[in-house]
Amino acid sequence: MFEHAARELHHFCQTPGLTLSFVTSQNQPSLFDSEDRFELADKNSYASDSVEFVYQRTDLTKVEVKRSKRAKRNVTAYRDNDKTVVTVPTRMAKRDIDAYVAELVNRLDDRDERTSSQESLEQRARALSRKHLGQDLFETHKVPVKIRWVTNQNSRWGSCTPDEGSIRLSHRMQRMPSYVIDSVIVHELVHLLVTDHSPAFYELMNKFPQHEKAKAYLDGYSHAQQYFKPE
Repeated sequence: MFEHAARELHHFCQTPGLTLSFVTSQNQPSLFDSEDRFELADKNSYASDSVEFVYQRTDLTKVEVKRSKRAKRNVTAYRDNDKTVVTVPTRMAKRDIDAYVAELVNRLDDRDERTSSQESLEQRARALSRKHLGQDLFETHKVPVKIRWVTNQNSRWGSCTPDEGSIRLSHRMQRMPSYVIDSVIVHELVHLLVTDHSPAFYELMNKFPQHEKAKAYLDGYSHAQQYFKPE
């Protein structure tokens, strides 16, 4: 079993006795994809590289609602990979469930939409660069660095064109745990400095302490997507 992807944030409403929370020069091969796969996959992605990510709010009809005996006084919403799950007390009435689902899922969407913005993504990458690579590559790289979410990378988590300072992240990671997204960002930032996967690359990459944990998560996710189809 690979690690649960739930991310937690907490919100306490004013309803007496009830707590609401929501858990909330050469292109390089992306993180954790094999070299041969890179050669074959997404061959036309760079020809149409302007395909930007636009945040899609959650379809409330697809939210999974779970009744829990443990959740006696609280309602919790969280992301579980591609699913959005809301747990409610066993005895909660259906009409109340619908209202709480709408409120908490909308709060999850508001949070995720804010963190997916271009400005937020660049600030995140700058902070990771300073912390783990000892420099702000947005300031020190030979050309201006740009990082963005794109929707045309379906077999790679991220990619980098060092000569253009361009980093692209797959929108499929949007609702994954923060440490996974951070690991992919650091991976592509390192490619601005080292354009292959040599020991010099991993000497820098290993400065991110959750690198192996993120790799295991993405390997597990890819395996599940490939071999376990919903009935």
